[in-house]
Amino acid sequence: MGQPLSIPRDMNRILDGRYALVTGGSRGIGEGVAETLAAAGCHIAVASRHRAECQTVADRISATHGVRSLAAACDVSSRKSVAELFTELRAWSSGRLDVLVCNAGYPFVPEIWNTPLDATPADQLERWYRAAFETDTLGSVFCTYEALPLMKAAGRGSIVFVSSTPALEGFQGTPYTIAKAAVLGLMREVAREYGRARIRANALALGNIKTAATYDSLDARTRDAMAAESALGRWGLPEEVGRVVLFLASDLSSFVTGQTLVVDGGALRR
Repeated sequence: MGQPLSIPRDMNRILDGRYALVTGGSRGIGEGVAETLAAAGCHIAVASRHRAECQTVADRISATHGVRSLAAACDVSSRKSVAELFTELRAWSSGRLDVLVCNAGYPFVPEIWNTPLDATPADQLERWYRAAFETDTLGSVFCTYEALPLMKAAGRGSIVFVSSTPALEGFQGTPYTIAKAAVLGLMREVAREYGRARIRANALALGNIKTAATYDSLDARTRDAMAAESALGRWGLPEEVGRVVLFLASDLSSFVTGQTLVVDGGALRR
């Protein structure tokens, strides 16, 4: 028999007292995820390259939801920076980490997104592909590497990796697509290797989510066309992503691991 579920009577505080780290948490999707987990009672560490923005989010979360929060600066593509982040996190949480959300990703660059492989300038080829891989893939590897000992010591944990629908079906933005596809491979391997330690790993394949980084950079015609890709006829919202992360982070999904959940409003149907 497995361990009994620890689902509280008050479902609104389903993560009460747990600790989570959200990378790329100072804006957009990461901010929406951090807010949603905090509303469920989870203490939140918010990390990104922008400490001041992280502090703003962390302060608001604490004031609004009555949880502890930590704001930390981190470049996830740097092994040293991630190690320093986890030193700070361990001191803040007394060595506890229940949930890791690997959300940090390489910034959206229209030129990279719109340039097919054969048209990539030769002098940019290595830089474009390496930059996306180092942030999205290696960043997830570095954070998971640091999180696993904490979760193994506790005998439980949930890791949520953020990927995208192009990683499943192929689309444009080849450097991004490759990096996000690699994240799915990492997720499956973590789920396989650490399941017996009661550590679960899952991923989100996100479609068009309305954030300033993408939505605000597009003209009205492109925005409408991308909304029409969804069966629901609209863009998704960061808080909608947050609610899916909440499911995967909580014991509601206690028998779910090694899976990729598509969050795209029904654009990809199979």
